[in-house]
Amino acid sequence: MSLKDASSATFKCAAAVALCASLASSAPLAVFAIPQTSTCATESCDNRDYSGKDLRNDFFTKGSVKYANFTNANLERVTLFGANLTGSNLTGANLIYSDLGQANLTGANLTNARLEGAIVSSARFENVIIEGADFTEVIVRKDIQTYLCNRASGTNPVTGVDTKDSLMCEY
Repeated sequence: MSLKDASSATFKCAAAVALCASLASSAPLAVFAIPQTSTCATESCDNRDYSGKDLRNDFFTKGSVKYANFTNANLERVTLFGANLTGSNLTGANLIYSDLGQANLTGANLTNARLEGAIVSSARFENVIIEGADFTEVIVRKDIQTYLCNRASGTNPVTGVDTKDSLMCEY
């Protein structure tokens, strides 16, 4: 180990000790648990009407919300992780920074939805409608990107972003 590496390691260790000492002498930090399931995971929320609602304080983790109506709903930063959204209507929904990881979106309608920065890892998109949807800054696997690009059309009426451009489709 060089003198520079030892000096850097000593500084990091001293900083960690100082941080621990300051935390130990301060009031306890609040800790918030992330719910593992939602009400919709234990009770079916299929076919419910959430249209136009502000749902930013809700979560649908592992929930069954098949054929639910989320038209123009505000789902910004909402957790839909593992949710079954089969056939749901998400037309015009605000899904910015929402977590759709492992969600089933088979047959869902995402027309004009805003998904900027959303997490969609391992989500299922079979037969999804994405006309006018904005996927800006959404990371998708190459095979999913190709599939979505083949279905993409339109321009989002709120952001003015073309769906194909937001998916970085090759023309």
